[in-house]
Amino acid sequence: RVITSSVIGRGQVLGRDTPALHTGSFDVLVIPGSGRPYVDAADPRWRDAVRGFVADGGGYVGICGGANLASMGFRERWSVNALLNVSTLGIANVYVNDQQLEEWQYLWKANWEMGMPPVDVRVVASDNPIFAGWYGERRSMRYGGGPGMIPAGVQCSECGPVVPLAVYAEEPMEVAPLHFWRWRGGWEMAANVTTDVAGEYAAVASTYGDGRVALFGPHPEKPTWFGGHVEEFPVRPRLGPFTWFIYNWSDGVLSSPSYNWWMLRRAVAWAADGVMPPVSAASRGWLSVHGRVVLPLPSDVAVGCARQGRER
Repeated sequence: RVITSSVIGRGQVLGRDTPALHTGSFDVLVIPGSGRPYVDAADPRWRDAVRGFVADGGGYVGICGGANLASMGFRERWSVNALLNVSTLGIANVYVNDQQLEEWQYLWKANWEMGMPPVDVRVVASDNPIFAGWYGERRSMRYGGGPGMIPAGVQCSECGPVVPLAVYAEEPMEVAPLHFWRWRGGWEMAANVTTDVAGEYAAVASTYGDGRVALFGPHPEKPTWFGGHVEEFPVRPRLGPFTWFIYNWSDGVLSSPSYNWWMLRRAVAWAADGVMPPVSAASRGWLSVHGRVVLPLPSDVAVGCARQGRER
């Protein structure tokens, strides 16, 4: 069976437009890291329609904000994040750790395609086939402020067990240090941006009713970086205090678009209960020049000096 993709809108989810979101028309609903689904999901009819689709046997794959949306929400009751709990679907029994002044800064401050640093995840051994063959391995993925996920233990009759697929192997703040800035007649660093997702789930699989759910905190659909470093700079610096600091990931080598796409393709196939496509771009080594990682290779090659670990 070949799975084809199409973009659907609010009207199709609500059943006003055709083809409507139901298992006779669609196998899997993929929600990416976008603000629009939060707005749509504020409507209880939209949430009920998505829950019904999954419970009836449809699949759900959520990336970054799409993972937040599928979760039980944020544990804190009194915060800006708690306002987003109104929009959560509760189809995966996890809470999300994704704070506005911490992890979200990697979204708010990103210089779009040149932002979003590479963060390593470690694949966890499980009975789920999405990452089969990669158990125990580390993999670089692009990070844009997505959540760490932790078991929620909420009473939910439709929710199946949560299966960890990968955990964050490092902190975004250590890979790409960001800062808050203040104006004192000139710009100076006011504080560090901190994160605390290392060791938490970066990817999980579960079920809801008769459907399957796969969630990613980082972005498998985006190319990742090899080598490089973070660079912060002000937007319109001549405006003095009326500016905003954003960041690039600089001097890195961008992977091919397909480097991590196999994760997403296999997650969609699993959620659709379809045939699993093969893993591609499965290089496990690195070309390092004087200790700096340049390109992925089938095995390690070091030029100039021995590779001591991936340079950021």
